[in-house]
Amino acid sequence: MYASYRKTTGDRIFDFVVYFLITLVILITLYPLIYVLSMAISDPLAAARGDVWLFPVGIDLTAIRRVLSDNQVLTYYGNTFWYTIVGTFCGVITTACAAYPLSRREFLSRNALMKLIMFTMFFHGGIIPTYIVVAKFLHLYNSRWAIVVCALTSAWYVTITRAFFESMPDELIESARIDGASEYRIFGQMVLPLSKPILAVLTLYMAVGHWNSYFNAMLYISDKTRQPLALYIRSVIIQNTLSSMFNISSEGLSAKVILSALQLKYAVIVVSVLPMLAIYPFISKNLEKGLMIGAVKG
Repeated sequence: MYASYRKTTGDRIFDFVVYFLITLVILITLYPLIYVLSMAISDPLAAARGDVWLFPVGIDLTAIRRVLSDNQVLTYYGNTFWYTIVGTFCGVITTACAAYPLSRREFLSRNALMKLIMFTMFFHGGIIPTYIVVAKFLHLYNSRWAIVVCALTSAWYVTITRAFFESMPDELIESARIDGASEYRIFGQMVLPLSKPILAVLTLYMAVGHWNSYFNAMLYISDKTRQPLALYIRSVIIQNTLSSMFNISSEGLSAKVILSALQLKYAVIVVSVLPMLAIYPFISKNLEKGLMIGAVKG
């Protein structure tokens, strides 16, 4: 039997400090989310007066309805879903295909290629050369694939995926080779099914990256029918433009319409954040294990 462990006064103080700091971080993280949601659904007059500081004051969904009923926003929404789904799928497959051969010791050039990949983490060609390659040589200007190709993978994603593949037992792959399995079959039917944790991490990171990305779209997409939601949010929040959601002139504006317009930026943020929050529970099972890659050795 194990001897019972009694916490000392120092242990209790340490636990209290840790729990206090964790609770403080949680509150600091949750407050902006709750505040934005409360501002989006509160009464316009209360929001304009500054009465909302945490929870909603008088429920009014006018701003939310305006966002969800505007065809322009729905177009941006559809584009963002396309970029996120297609970009994440292509990115995960590309990263896995690049990392697997680099993780095999029998691949003699893997160290040299890995050094070249790591080199790109410190030195970048720059915006202008990248723009010339994408727009002039690849002819992807105003193409949806410009967004997908520019964010296909990164050196960091390849590095952590390679580390996960290297942690797999070599005996497992060798036994499959002895049974006559090809490299494609080993990769598709053995390696990928056992790589759910790292695939979940890649899926989350890439999906969030595509969902929030606006810079590449600002460079390569001038057609508004192909722009993502993040670019519209930028125009609403930074440039303070309200688009055509209210479809009214500056004459004869009602007070409620003006105040609802002030809430528009909060409503757009709420509508844009909800899908990412909905995805997390489905991949949280494998996310913790994937995030711990490289944290424990031996």
